[in-house]
Amino acid sequence: MNATQLAEIRRQLLAERERIVAEWQNHGGDSGSGDDWDSSDPEERATQISNDTVDRRIADDDRNLLEKVNFALLRLDDGTYCYCANCGALIPDARLMAKPSVSLCIACQEQKDAAKS
Repeated sequence: MNATQLAEIRRQLLAERERIVAEWQNHGGDSGSGDDWDSSDPEERATQISNDTVDRRIADDDRNLLEKVNFALLRLDDGTYCYCANCGALIPDARLMAKPSVSLCIACQEQKDAAKS
């Protein structure tokens, strides 16, 4: 991957990080537990609980993606970005361009996914 492509990847990752942080804040990333509900109506309370649960899950997903983006930026800085963080194999440029936060080659990603199943 050439310097121009790496600069574009960095720009994309920084923009993605900015978007994630804004989204995370919108979904209560720092707002606490949501236990300050003021409704005594059971239906309203159920809706509030459901909304809070969804917001927490979105915030958790955003936090995980933010960790991947930050890891990719660190790998760009230390010169290991193009190499699999697991086995050290070269990650194809097309894979990195399609998903800049990726840190595993296809084989290692497949192994990781299979282990989750």
